[in-house]
Amino acid sequence: MTRTRPAGVAAIVAALVLAGCSPGIDEREEQPADDAPPAAEPALRALPAESIEVPGEWYREDDYAGLGMDFLAPAEGVPFAFALNVAAPREPAHPQVWLSDDGFGWFRADVAADYQGAFTGGLIGNPEVSGLAGVSYEEGTLRSRLWRSADRREWHEVELPPEFAQTFRVSAGAAAGQRIYLAGVSVGKELAVAIVDGADVEYVTLPPIADRDQRLVVDAAAFDDSVVVLVQHGEEGAAGRFETYTSDDGGATWSSPTRITDDPDIFLSGMAWTGDRFLVTGGARDPDTGGLLPAAWTSEDGQRWDGELVPPPPDDSVFYVAEGVDTVLGRPAVRDGIAFMVGSNDDSLRAGFYNRNAAGEWAFTGTSDLLGFPGVGGLTLSVNPDEQVAILSPFGAGLAVVGVHGREDAWRELERSGALEQVAQVDSATPAPRHMYLETLRVRYEADGPEFRSTPERALWQLTEDRSLHPIPYEPPEVAEMTDTVTGAFGQDDIVLAGSRFSPTRQRVEPRAWFRSVLGEPWEPAGGFGDVIDVRFTAVHRIGEEWVASGTSADAAAEEPVGRPSVWTSGDGRGWSDAIILDDDAGVVSDVCALPGGGLLAVGSLDNGDVRVPAAWRNTGEEWDRATAEILTTGVGVLTGCAGSGSGVVIGASTGGRNIVLRTEDGIEFAGVFRTGYGSSMGRPVPVNAGYAAPGRFTSDDASGPVVWLSADGIRWTPWRIPSHTDGITRGVQPFGDGVVVTMDSEVGPPVQIVQHVDPAAE
Repeated sequence: MTRTRPAGVAAIVAALVLAGCSPGIDEREEQPADDAPPAAEPALRALPAESIEVPGEWYREDDYAGLGMDFLAPAEGVPFAFALNVAAPREPAHPQVWLSDDGFGWFRADVAADYQGAFTGGLIGNPEVSGLAGVSYEEGTLRSRLWRSADRREWHEVELPPEFAQTFRVSAGAAAGQRIYLAGVSVGKELAVAIVDGADVEYVTLPPIADRDQRLVVDAAAFDDSVVVLVQHGEEGAAGRFETYTSDDGGATWSSPTRITDDPDIFLSGMAWTGDRFLVTGGARDPDTGGLLPAAWTSEDGQRWDGELVPPPPDDSVFYVAEGVDTVLGRPAVRDGIAFMVGSNDDSLRAGFYNRNAAGEWAFTGTSDLLGFPGVGGLTLSVNPDEQVAILSPFGAGLAVVGVHGREDAWRELERSGALEQVAQVDSATPAPRHMYLETLRVRYEADGPEFRSTPERALWQLTEDRSLHPIPYEPPEVAEMTDTVTGAFGQDDIVLAGSRFSPTRQRVEPRAWFRSVLGEPWEPAGGFGDVIDVRFTAVHRIGEEWVASGTSADAAAEEPVGRPSVWTSGDGRGWSDAIILDDDAGVVSDVCALPGGGLLAVGSLDNGDVRVPAAWRNTGEEWDRATAEILTTGVGVLTGCAGSGSGVVIGASTGGRNIVLRTEDGIEFAGVFRTGYGSSMGRPVPVNAGYAAPGRFTSDDASGPVVWLSADGIRWTPWRIPSHTDGITRGVQPFGDGVVVTMDSEVGPPVQIVQHVDPAAE
């Protein structure tokens, strides 16, 4: 039986205001009423894309294992349990539950053998009932799902109300008695809690929030009829504060939200019921070092929270807390009133273990062995009074390691699932007549005892008209060692590769560039750029009769070098001008385009205290002048890229968690013409066959997935779905003949796809 009802809740008095935030650049001038584009169609149509065969190193060779939600304690007849989201190479992730009767020998339970779609979620439960909850992705549609079990060995799917399953994306849950509670947020920012009690399923919606706010579910906990949902609530694009909603009647009615603390700089990982109190764990900012330190708060009712003193690791511990590095407690797991947590930080190749006993006393109990990767985090739970089992992973994904920590701080590994792999991903695509240049980046992590380092590896490829890829060697090898590289092409074979490289002799980061005019011939070093350091190039194009590069640079002779918005020009791609600084303030030029009437337009951002503000500069002769249009001077945000045509320039922008599109014909007057919906994204626009295209993601209650946005005029944009294994975004789109080349991360779908023909005017 399914029922729906509104919650009896006190109204939220006012929207959260974050100190120091200003209106976004789309606040005052967006989508003129006369020409406002219609809302995107809810159903996503797919473009006929052809996958290109790519080298094997662009894909994972082993499984990908991501840890999900809670670690469930055993009881009589009920085993230990945790969940992984496991994806085989080139396939979507599927649900997988691991079980153990003693905490030492582990086996996998078959939860949904006939389920073939992608799934992301995890376990929630208690000794009476357990649930595997999360979100599935099939053919461009997201849907919340729940499998339930009484013994954690036999599972069956629960039919959730269609309107709840399709609208609310479940990301947390809890169990009390025989009831399971699922918490999810809709694209429309509504928060709902589903109550699953045997065959009876109903859901409750909580109070709405302000249009410019967002609310993310972090975790949930429950006992008897008391339920607490932990959320992070703030303005779109901002971190927000941690709050709790509470119910004392089994989810029928809910309180107004209550902040955990007034401190805005805390981070929370999760929540649990310890047997007499609710516990939230995470980290709090250390004012002396600037980093987060392990922290926790407890509450009897989920509304009034008290901070607890969590001790640091002992001075002689090999799990160190480095100055300025965030060290936090992970999600708590509870057994017999004792809460167990993993402490982690991005600099440590070990996990630290903490517990809080039933009397509220905290202890640091030791560490894992060195695991060969940084950012070790996960879940842990006691096996007996002297030992605890842990599931650990790097940065929370890719590889899961199961081990036991015990007497005399000993660590014993039991199982592994997945692998830590750094695959080559397409970092950029550069069009040229009849072919395309693709640059890939792979970052390798190498551990040497307790130390580790990351090394970028770059490669350049040519995608030809016959749909084949050919490597373009970097010679000398110095070309491959540059960082933040960008590529520009002109004619059939001219190509410029610009980036930065650390100079060991001068102990500074300096600009470097290379030019090649004939494929197969050696690269020629390019000179110039001026006496600048800390250069980061963002784009290089051939515009008219010259090459133009953009980015940021600092004066090497300055006492305190500051990166300022910069452009460089070259007639032949070999000899470059000194840096042309466009503004005295710190900032960056993200892109440069030609204006229809002649001249150049540079777009980017400037630093203004703790925020970035949009900026554009116009050049129609020798001087660059900053644009003073109101839409660029009254809010915060960045201009991310531009695309010019004979009728105007279309500019991509990002503000307050949304992507917007601006348009100008002269570089003086600017208008906001389009804004993505909440949860959707749009990358840098490019000119394509009779219009414009941009990469990104679209999501609604009815459809979701990686898309190519198409527009005939830069004003009305339509998302078109690109085939993928799972939900995600496209990273890049570039013109290729009458069609486009689309790139995405290989974990999402085929990394390179070609659409032979696009019609930006199609609705």
